[in-house]
Amino acid sequence: MKAMRGFKKGDIVLVLIIGFIALVPLLWSYYSSGSNQSGNLKAVVIRDGKRITEIDLNKVQEPQRIHFEDGIKTTILAEKGQIKFLEADCPDQICVKTGTLTKQGDRAVCLPGKTIVLIEDNGNQL
Repeated sequence: MKAMRGFKKGDIVLVLIIGFIALVPLLWSYYSSGSNQSGNLKAVVIRDGKRITEIDLNKVQEPQRIHFEDGIKTTILAEKGQIKFLEADCPDQICVKTGTLTKQGDRAVCLPGKTIVLIEDNGNQL
């Protein structure tokens, strides 16, 4: 308790205010991203700059695999409410390590394979 003697009432109030200000953006981010979970999520797969397919993730009943055999071989797996790079022949595997995409604005990119997977909400790209 000896260390607390140096603090004044105003110091404690200042620390609480700064803590609250730091916490607000985190809470905002958490609650705003969660609100998109129930929206109409659409996954878009782009290869060589062209939209290859669009998948309504809310309507997927059975897992869907998308295979690309030309160039860098990749496999994308779409399931209800989520999509991910399952496999890729690229050396760094960053696209696979990105993991599962589940909310609006999520994206994964395979640069060597020139493939992008992103999630849109109601057709509006982020």
